[in-house]
Amino acid sequence: MSTTSDPAYPLTNITRPGPNDILCGRGGGTNAHPGNIKFRKLVATHKLRYLAASKSDKPAVARDVVKEWRAMDPPGRFLAKMEVGEDGMPKIGRA
Repeated sequence: MSTTSDPAYPLTNITRPGPNDILCGRGGGTNAHPGNIKFRKLVATHKLRYLAASKSDKPAVARDVVKEWRAMDPPGRFLAKMEVGEDGMPKIGRA
């Protein structure tokens, strides 16, 4: 399933995270999200392969994890919360 062609799983302006979405951040809110829990389990299944890989092969293991995550149904996405200013535009920095 391609996330770019499925309007149910957009890559921008996401208002409600799905069950396979990863919420980037720190703390209990992100750690307890079902998608984050599933992702940690997936990473654990690849841990030994990653540890045994050479330095040059480690990125390939990480890419395999991401590829597997994004192939889920519904697709797994990596989400970061953005603050919105009074004008409705995303805040960038401390301007």
